[in-house]
Amino acid sequence: MSHVHGTGARGADVPATQADSDGVAEAPLTDVELRTLLLRARASDDALLRRLVTGYLTLRRVTSDVIALIEAREGGAAVAGAPLLRRARALADAPRR
Repeated sequence: MSHVHGTGARGADVPATQADSDGVAEAPLTDVELRTLLLRARASDDALLRRLVTGYLTLRRVTSDVIALIEAREGGAAVAGAPLLRRARALADAPRR
């Protein structure tokens, strides 16, 4: 799976659902999927996968907090008007969908 961030061929306006290298649409991981991966990592004693999932969850929480701070300081329009911040919001809100 490949995700494009920032500028480049697809630019900063990357939709919340992306296509992987095979062109298959892919949504952010849900909490259920992450819990399943974490259980699998623990069951197989896969420390690397456990660290990856834990790091992803931490990053998603921090991203959500940063977006909320920007919205509180600058208003919701600041996030809505910036493609990168909209993408960050979509990823951070993934578990609520």
